Amino acid sequence: MSIRPRHFLLLLTLAAGPAFAVDRLVSITAPAEVRPGGAAIVSVMAFTDATDGEQIGFLHSDYSLDGGKTWTNITYEAKAGRMLERAVTLTAGAAGTKIVVRMRVAFRDGKAGDVDFKGKPIEWDGTWGTWRSPPARFAIIYVR
Repeated sequence: MSIRPRHFLLLLTLAAGPAFAVDRLVSITAPAEVRPGGAAIVSVMAFTDATDGEQIGFLHSDYSLDGGKTWTNITYEAKAGRMLERAVTLTAGAAGTKIVVRMRVAFRDGKAGDVDFKGKPIEWDGTWGTWRSPPARFAIIYVR
């Protein structure tokens, strides 16, 4: 049995389809709760497996020890490559408070343009500026 050139191209096209999918991962690793005055180790991470030059264009992350009233920088990175992870140890406040961790990531420089972790275009004046998801992620650590 021989495969005609046009059938070969069709088979090649069908087989190559899934190879264009890009996985992007954005995560915050943190404990669900911590004791008053205890240490909470928090890690933020972003990754893309794109092979077209896409990288982490921006990764911004902050934490709040007062439930989101004030924010302190964890990391603000630009042009960070395909993977970035940062960790910080936070000291919890009094019982009944909560620690909030937030991060937002824009992937850029690839064929998709400036996109969030779902591959959707970044809304620079919308979800980006207001820390909405996507491109933002949040974690809450309860102090008990």
